[in-house]
Amino acid sequence: MTAGDPNGGGGRLMIGFLGHKPSDDLKRVLHETGARSVILFARNIESASQCRALIDGIRELVEWPLLLAVDQEGGAVLRVLEGATVFPGNMALGSANDVELALAQGRASGAQLAAMGFDINLAPVVDLQTNPANPGIGIRSLGSDRERALALTRALVQGHSEHGVASCLKHFPGKGSASVDAHLDLPVIEQKREDFEEPHLRIFAELFGCDPRLAVMTTHMLVQGLDPELPATLSRAVAHDLLRTELGFDGLLIADDMEMGAIVKHHGVPGAVLAAAQSGHDLIPICHSEDWQLAGARRLCEALANGELDAEEHARSLQRIDERILHERPEAPIDPAAGDEVAVQIARKGLHCFGDAQGLLPLSQKDEMLVLSPFPHAVVGVEEGADRDWRGLLHGIFAERHKAALQVECFDYDLDGAEVERLLGLADSSSCVVLLTWNAMQSPGQQQLIAAGSERFGDRLLIGHLRNPFDQVFVPSEVTAVTPFGYRIAQLEAMVDGLFGRLEFQGILPAPIR
Repeated sequence: MTAGDPNGGGGRLMIGFLGHKPSDDLKRVLHETGARSVILFARNIESASQCRALIDGIRELVEWPLLLAVDQEGGAVLRVLEGATVFPGNMALGSANDVELALAQGRASGAQLAAMGFDINLAPVVDLQTNPANPGIGIRSLGSDRERALALTRALVQGHSEHGVASCLKHFPGKGSASVDAHLDLPVIEQKREDFEEPHLRIFAELFGCDPRLAVMTTHMLVQGLDPELPATLSRAVAHDLLRTELGFDGLLIADDMEMGAIVKHHGVPGAVLAAAQSGHDLIPICHSEDWQLAGARRLCEALANGELDAEEHARSLQRIDERILHERPEAPIDPAAGDEVAVQIARKGLHCFGDAQGLLPLSQKDEMLVLSPFPHAVVGVEEGADRDWRGLLHGIFAERHKAALQVECFDYDLDGAEVERLLGLADSSSCVVLLTWNAMQSPGQQQLIAAGSERFGDRLLIGHLRNPFDQVFVPSEVTAVTPFGYRIAQLEAMVDGLFGRLEFQGILPAPIR
């Protein structure tokens, strides 16, 4: 078999590409690799309707069926932002703790993705957030409570399944305890299996029966109690012996992207692609580089020809890929209206207040108000940014609810000491200061601003955590603080409604701050 044969080794690849249209370059790479799957990113998608046309065009590039995939988690990780519902994300849903809302989200997301032409949503994240300093999960998690996460996940999966869209549980064996982001380097968990298993492994095992078309994605993380030498994506002990044999998962197994720092820095892409296939993965994503896609396909074909790849396992992998492809596609229009209402309900029910010892809430309509906010900053490599005109967006939302004097001042995520002093000076003349944070856990300047502001005008300071609710560790207990567990428009509107007493703070805290 040649590299361009979809039955050859390259058939195990999931590839990404550049551009908004099905190009000659993509056609060439598909034919040279024989890849059976294509993944779309925000770089490919301008709107839901354009995405539908793009997918139709991609399918016409080759003679074999293609599995079309997307990461449409909600919250920080979204690929379709126009013409589709922008859901608040997992931690907001975990805070709302409403299974019916989770089912409604799954149904709306599944209907929209099916109408666009996708076969699989690489979601939901089921990692339990047990490390508040985890840089790669955070608000992508449903929280730390296994039973709550199980119920919400089952509902999300069911909703997608009702519209024929497969779901993918990630990131096996569970990276909620990691302290390193795999997009940048390799996380290593120094735990024995018995210490790691509860809660991280157990939640996956309890979800395997919730949908026959379910997929699982492994993560580039080394757990010493599972395999002391290799990350889960390259480990047969984890992927085959543990996941397939011991836990009994026989569905589609997908590795995480082979171009992440955890692989590039420690293993190299072509060799890692082969190791992922040998370990038992059906589908291996190479999401960005054409050169690595071609090299990966060649290496897999060589391995299949010389016996390094088992032919029977390879045939079963291709079958699992094909079984997730929708062969009858809905003709229904892409209608986000119902989903948009669900997103608003999740945002409003998931709003959380850490405490209001100063009695600042609800805020007065008469106060001169200063709103301070960092500009949006991508925290992890998989994340898409927020709205471009961030200051204008915030000003509009606050001004609609606050008719007195209002100033909105934005600053860089990694501000320095001089900028901190400038912002503190602006606050001196305001009777109410709202300070929004954006992952202050990794921003010393924001930590300095929180500390100095709390000391100088804590009796008129309110803090709202957007990107990372775990920034609360830097806030004194006497300072009023809230979080919507995210920064999408529905969450910002819910937060400001809560500040002015239009909405109760009903949300629970899904994971411990410390």
